[in-house]
Amino acid sequence: MLYLEAYTPLVEHWFHALRASTALAELRATAPTRDLLKNLERLDLLFRAVVDDLFDRRGPVLEHALAVVAEHRDAVVWTDQMVPRPGADIVELTASLRHKFKRNISLALLEALICLESALVYGRGTLQLTGAELEETLRRSTALLASLSVLHDEQEMARMRYLTGDPREIQHPTFTVADILGGAFRIPPDKFRVVGADGARRIRFASVPPSGITPDSPTMKCPAHRLTNEDGQPLNNEFWELLVDIYRDSGQLA
Repeated sequence: MLYLEAYTPLVEHWFHALRASTALAELRATAPTRDLLKNLERLDLLFRAVVDDLFDRRGPVLEHALAVVAEHRDAVVWTDQMVPRPGADIVELTASLRHKFKRNISLALLEALICLESALVYGRGTLQLTGAELEETLRRSTALLASLSVLHDEQEMARMRYLTGDPREIQHPTFTVADILGGAFRIPPDKFRVVGADGARRIRFASVPPSGITPDSPTMKCPAHRLTNEDGQPLNNEFWELLVDIYRDSGQLA
């Protein structure tokens, strides 16, 4: 209920605001003048600024989300950061929800970058791809991010631990864009496989064993995977496309 009534409309609102962002247009236009790290750090800040703008403007989508959260605050997973006090007023709830949304979007960026960085190494090293062929293969490999978006949070953490072999929990701001580009949580080549004929190849994860975890709450698809854009594609695909664009414009796919 919380996802459907509160968080999902906020995510959709965020994507609409991101598309219309003049700051994103400027970042895209000037990306070739910066290296990948600087571009991705700017992108992370821009993502968070879009959240701030939505909360500063208020509006019916946010007001409804806040009303739902106020009624069901005990069901919200706050992850020990800016947890509202019992009986918190709407000002405190708004601050907590703003913080949670910003943290979640930064975490989504980190997880996507782990997938993209690792797939890039696999594409270059194992598949011997370069240039346009490498870029198009990565663009078609949206299933990497989608596979994490249909799991419960606990199952997702277990899957990432299996894929990376790293027992640490991926959290923001404990880990940053710089950490991921520096090699943190890299997924090795043996965890990938390629499917499709030449000209339509895409990278996917190899079979992943069941986590063995039984969630104590229903498993809901990530809103960005459930929601679609005007082309009928999950919003997560749009997110992935943007990251591939940034990699290309930063000179990483030549």
